Amino acid sequence: VANLVATGTLLQWYSVATGGTALSSTTALVTGNYYVSQTVNSCESGRTSVAVTINLAPTAPTASSQTFCALATVANLVATGTSLQWYSVATGGTVLASTTTLVSGNYYVSQTVNLIESPRTAVAVTVNTTAAPTASSQAFCTSATVANLVASGTSLQWYSAGTGGTALSSTTALVTGNYYVSQTVNSCQSLRTAVTVTINTTAAPIASSQAFCTSATVANLVATGTSLQWYSA
Repeated sequence: VANLVATGTLLQWYSVATGGTALSSTTALVTGNYYVSQTVNSCESGRTSVAVTINLAPTAPTASSQTFCALATVANLVATGTSLQWYSVATGGTVLASTTTLVSGNYYVSQTVNLIESPRTAVAVTVNTTAAPTASSQAFCTSATVANLVASGTSLQWYSAGTGGTALSSTTALVTGNYYVSQTVNSCQSLRTAVTVTINTTAAPIASSQAFCTSATVANLVATGTSLQWYSA
């Protein structure tokens, strides 16, 4: 009864239009008519009828166990219901922000209908975390591509940035700098491992036009450089 509202002075609430006794403020309400009077100058007025509807608490929403990759948030959780709210405890506590990062364990979801919040449904959540692949610094000669990069892992993907961006094509030409590699296990992609790549470029040797007598061989050719190799094309 303490929740009932009317405009007047020294209000008294009844369960009948006339007679009876005023209800205690702690009386639990049920759907039906209540009657309210006011008292001014010690004179009690007639009673005003007030229709009261008690909305029953909605049933708990339905939800099943869910599995996610690392970095999933509360926004990724799924349940069937209205105005869903997620908690980390079965009762009490505060509603979790949609950006809260999930961890393996139980979460609890309620729904709200007609401003009444339901009991909570427990939802088992599993978060699969994939370790980053292992890789060391690598050096290549000119014309090396992403396909030449080496790392230990499964379903490797190489990137030019530590986060974001798109995976590089295997034919992408390498340049000196950092590359980043992830692996994917059970459909979950890992964080990326940084790999320092050095592209070594060797200058062409120095040589000038040369003239020889009959029977000269490639061994007679002269150029300035290291580990020289001669070609006809």
